[in-house]
Amino acid sequence: MAMLNNYVTKETSRAKSRKNVSGDEMNRMLEHALGYLDYDRKLTWDANINGIVVRYTGNSQHQYDFWMENWWPAPNNSSMLPHAFVYSVVGVPNMEAEALYCPELNTALFINTEYYGQAKSWALGMAAAVLERHYNTHSIHGACAELSGRGVVIVAPTGTGKTTQVNQLFQAESGKVVGDDWVYIQHPPGLEDGRNHRFLVRQPERRLYIRTENEENEPWLRPILDGCKCENVVMRKQDCQNSICWEKCEKGERKCVFDEGKDWCFYAFGNSRALLPREWMKGEGKVADLAELNLLVLLRRDSTSPAQVNLDADQAIEVLKEGRYMIRPGSGPKEKWGTMANEPWYNPYLLVRDDRKQEEFFRREVESSRCVLLNTGVEGITQTHDRIVKELKASD
Repeated sequence: MAMLNNYVTKETSRAKSRKNVSGDEMNRMLEHALGYLDYDRKLTWDANINGIVVRYTGNSQHQYDFWMENWWPAPNNSSMLPHAFVYSVVGVPNMEAEALYCPELNTALFINTEYYGQAKSWALGMAAAVLERHYNTHSIHGACAELSGRGVVIVAPTGTGKTTQVNQLFQAESGKVVGDDWVYIQHPPGLEDGRNHRFLVRQPERRLYIRTENEENEPWLRPILDGCKCENVVMRKQDCQNSICWEKCEKGERKCVFDEGKDWCFYAFGNSRALLPREWMKGEGKVADLAELNLLVLLRRDSTSPAQVNLDADQAIEVLKEGRYMIRPGSGPKEKWGTMANEPWYNPYLLVRDDRKQEEFFRREVESSRCVLLNTGVEGITQTHDRIVKELKASD
């Protein structure tokens, strides 16, 4: 019988965090935590995140494996020093799971949590701090695809359909996937506005760290996900947390995958993940690392807002600055799932946040392209996809 390469972490979403720890406190915490990092279990690997070297040191084999597969390796040069450091130690007694960040040292410390998603997002945030400060590069928590040579970046809170829409776009004959979580846009020095300028979008990851629940609407993904390294996929029917699926099964509208003889369910828990090589989905020809920004799409999900609103730069900045969203599994503590919150710029990864700089970046990008706000709560996947395609075609 085939087995899924699945690791179940004790913490299945982000641990409680502090993002402004002083250098002195971080050094004290590191001295304590690293005392439990035995030399024979110490794992270290340097990631190249858009040219920024971030070093991982820890004792979680699961986290280390995901880290190595997800990033491009830093150049094998012993004289190259890291720009940022991630330490992750499990097995520290008498301490709850916690994540700490020190801007002064550009260093993160994860204590007693093996959940990869938070380590990944903070690594991106640490690279973003260097890229924004020194290289005039905008870091966006968003998905990107290309259709007929035109690029679209989808910026939205977790759970509104970024990955779903990227999947729809890249499956088109002329479509390509760039990434589903994070992109970089470099701004030329001295550029005052974005009119008459086309920005290039890059993504830093080798893999897609995707929610496996996408398989529910994209059943063609199942055999592909079966071959991936996975995190927190439900392996027993009694552990299912998908109440909507329960109700449909009780009504006879569908059959539980476990009752059909399958040994795991990819959509039984909303934050189960897979580390998916992009080329596994439809081949290397459907993958791009670079795209031109022609369309910026903002997503929301509610039952009352219009299906589409075309935005100018001021309107887009207003929506992004407020960043209103519903907390879903993986994007906050479990007790807050389903409640409303605000995440300015829809970016929980920004460890060092400069609102003035974010506004400058986004304003230029909106000025250079079309921008629309779509509501995935009042229309289906196909209707939202059709709107994106129509706007892309009109972006010349």
